[in-house]
Amino acid sequence: MKPKIRTLTHDHIDGSAALVNSIEMLYRMARQPFPFPSTDAWRAYFKDPHVNIVAKFATVTSVLQSAEALEYAADDYVALRALEGYAIIESKFAPQYHTDGGLTMKQVVSVMCNALWRYGSRYGVRVMPHVCIGRETSPEVGMEIAKIVMEYDGDVVLDLACDEGGHPPEKHLPAFKLTFDTRVMRDCHAGEWVASDPPETYRQRLMQNLRTAIRDLRCNGVSHAIPLIDDPELIREVVDKGIRVSGCPLSNLTCGSIKDVRELGIDRLIDAGVRYTLNADDDLFLPPMDEVLAACDEAYDFSQAQCAELEASSENEPFLIRKY
Repeated sequence: MKPKIRTLTHDHIDGSAALVNSIEMLYRMARQPFPFPSTDAWRAYFKDPHVNIVAKFATVTSVLQSAEALEYAADDYVALRALEGYAIIESKFAPQYHTDGGLTMKQVVSVMCNALWRYGSRYGVRVMPHVCIGRETSPEVGMEIAKIVMEYDGDVVLDLACDEGGHPPEKHLPAFKLTFDTRVMRDCHAGEWVASDPPETYRQRLMQNLRTAIRDLRCNGVSHAIPLIDDPELIREVVDKGIRVSGCPLSNLTCGSIKDVRELGIDRLIDAGVRYTLNADDDLFLPPMDEVLAACDEAYDFSQAQCAELEASSENEPFLIRKY
């Protein structure tokens, strides 16, 4: 049985399928030639596992360097999610990647957040921005991003994204500590992937990152959390603290982080009381939500009660949306 999902809790703007319609215009706005013969060729480039992920996303962020470009992308992004029938979207972006054209990180956050809220109001979608620290940056830059987030007094979420393998969560603990005992909510990509060697400790290192995000960074939500099913004690902690897990099962499968969707134990996590949500992650180049739901339905054959829990976990927000 398929759940009816009207909320995306893990959605990257710079990896959104909305860019298919806007990318060539963004290049024209930046007065740069589009470096691919077609948008299909560009998407194929994204799907090529031999191309570095930073190089892939640079084809987007390189032309999102002005207020006008950020506004244009936000409009197309929210419009598409509204057309797809979503009522709530948690939208992720990292300001450090949008400063090459002269904008400061503070200006990037202001432009993007206000555009997301404005177009959310226009299209009837509630938007909660997630301002991400791209974790390869320095702890000092991470703290600067956290201070910008704190100025919004809980209207945006502090998130940690990108290269988990080379930059574990504790690197940006100083930034997250700044938000303790404030209204700022915290999320973190954790337990998604780490260095493949040594293989015998791979799962343990994934789990360590997940524990750090939950216990040290005091996250209200975690994204991916692949090894959570391995640790009954941590599952109980997640349930007791009301931590939401934003799962991206086909992203994990496509990227080779798991070999089978059932490895995630989504049905057992739901039955244990975990607030679990289903997401596509980056539907520009990863399987879209209809495929996510179909694959999970085939793998788990969710019961009516489990579908109800999946729907409720998406719609009962831990990240309290006040501006929309």
